[in-house]
Amino acid sequence: MNDILIDIELVVMYVVIIVTTVITIWATVRSLKLRDRSQNIVNNIPVTKIAYGVVALLIVCLLLTFILGSSKPIQLGEKLFSDSFWLKISDMFIYTSGILIVVAVGCFLYGISGLNRKSHQQSERREHVPSEKA
Repeated sequence: MNDILIDIELVVMYVVIIVTTVITIWATVRSLKLRDRSQNIVNNIPVTKIAYGVVALLIVCLLLTFILGSSKPIQLGEKLFSDSFWLKISDMFIYTSGILIVVAVGCFLYGISGLNRKSHQQSERREHVPSEKA
């Protein structure tokens, strides 16, 4: 009975992973295609560059974590899971999630720190200061 429940759980997990991956890819492609050129910069924020940067970071993270993921068999209870492809896929999603959470927290902390605004305001002040003539 336990083997059947584990198999059902694994199938459900595979379906959820595949569905979320397909939806993520579809939403990303759709948003990038529907974005018109007038939306490149919104409130002095380069939204198109940010969108392409996020997509590139996601793809690089997925590829690197898949390559670096472990394919070492795992013993769960009495069952040995030794399918190296699925072991690497599960490692890929776990590590990518962790990396992207750390990146998101870092971006959040940078955003609330005001470092970019302070340097931008200082450069604007320097531009507006009249030059002194001797």
